[in-house]
Amino acid sequence: MINIKSIWENHKPTGDIIIKTRIDEIPHLNCFAATNHITGQHLYIMAVANNVTIPELKNYRFKGVEIYTLQSETESKIELYIYLLDNDLKDIFSLFIQNILEEIEKSVTESEAIKTTLNVVSKWKMLFDKINFNGLSLEQQKGLIGELLFLNTLLDDEKTIANALNSWTGAEQDFQAKDFTLGSVGVEVKFTASKQPRIKVSNERQLDAENLSELFLILYSTEAVKDNGISLNSIVEQTRQKISTEEERGIFNAKLQLNGYFDEDKEHYGRMYSLKRTFVFNVSSDFPKITKGQLPLGIYDTSYSIEISAVENFIVEPETIFEKI
Repeated sequence: MINIKSIWENHKPTGDIIIKTRIDEIPHLNCFAATNHITGQHLYIMAVANNVTIPELKNYRFKGVEIYTLQSETESKIELYIYLLDNDLKDIFSLFIQNILEEIEKSVTESEAIKTTLNVVSKWKMLFDKINFNGLSLEQQKGLIGELLFLNTLLDDEKTIANALNSWTGAEQDFQAKDFTLGSVGVEVKFTASKQPRIKVSNERQLDAENLSELFLILYSTEAVKDNGISLNSIVEQTRQKISTEEERGIFNAKLQLNGYFDEDKEHYGRMYSLKRTFVFNVSSDFPKITKGQLPLGIYDTSYSIEISAVENFIVEPETIFEKI
């Protein structure tokens, strides 16, 4: 696996403004990890022949990232630049470029590589456009606390610790319906501070087990407290302490940012909760739910609530999830 982040971190001043390192792991393409020595900003560059068609890039630009082309000064080539403008987004940018490299490794021609690159850019543009750069709402904070509680459970178990971060897929476009994907097992996580706990489902995809062997639903039932509780900030720090390597910590920080959590907003995330009970449900075929196949044509993003009393027969022990992985 190409570690683009380590290449950037190992760049040393050369006297040039732009320091470039060719990515030798993809020998059939001219790809470079680069750093602006003056600003410290990271770049990714791909050089292709002049006859390779690159479409208009206006629609591929998004917050914190600039995408453009330049004519190479030394060769008859066009260079595609993907330039990080906001250094606060370094961790996300690393995942983004890593994804491009993984996909273009399979490309045979430069034209195919450009097309694949722009397809990945389009996917990540949708992810970036979903990020709330103005802070998380209270409901979004609760949802993220719930996901981090389960991530901590995975980090605490020998069976799942190695792949815990990769299994956290809720913010990724390819897995937008499930919070966690562990092989063919999906896990959807809910968090409530209501005195009458219920399951709030935001769309018809969340409890759809299509392409999964098993689907579980976890509901963390809590109450708001003034002291000695779990806050979004505390669960973030707790998780960081359990992650042993700098590389994995960078992936974790990037996924936090994809969920809209930025450290500069920490002062707004101190509300605390006390965990009362954890419910785990096996979302089998007869679990009461609304899925895409049940909806009339043209109806989508259907939200609804499920009473706990209606699904008590589907409650299983938390260990059941790990038995199925």
